[in-house]
Amino acid sequence: MTRIRAMLLAAIIPPLLGACASGTNVEYLEAQDGKDLHSDASVGDLVLCLKRKLGDDANVMAYPEPGKVDVRVGYGSRADAGYSYLIRLRAAQQGTNVEISTAGDFRPLLSQGRVTGYVRDCKPGTAVR
Repeated sequence: MTRIRAMLLAAIIPPLLGACASGTNVEYLEAQDGKDLHSDASVGDLVLCLKRKLGDDANVMAYPEPGKVDVRVGYGSRADAGYSYLIRLRAAQQGTNVEISTAGDFRPLLSQGRVTGYVRDCKPGTAVR
């Protein structure tokens, strides 16, 4: 029984790790239809909140125009291998318009629902604390 379990794990683990190590380039993510939502938090609040939640997986790209920031979600130090999510933050009259695009790759610990939850959990005023 132990030998069968070991063989089963040996067959299952490599594809799972390979799927986790996948990801895609930013151009592909930009071409995907994203999930739109609105947050009462400012762009700065969201950047700080997402950076705190995602840690090294978050790569923040600020644009020259104010209120326009992208958060690329990769794999920490291996982010150059590709990204799983692109979170576009655009300042709105009240709060921030957010678009979350996904590469559709398998991230067992970081699903699109979890990323969306991180955005929804960010509260206004985070950046001033």
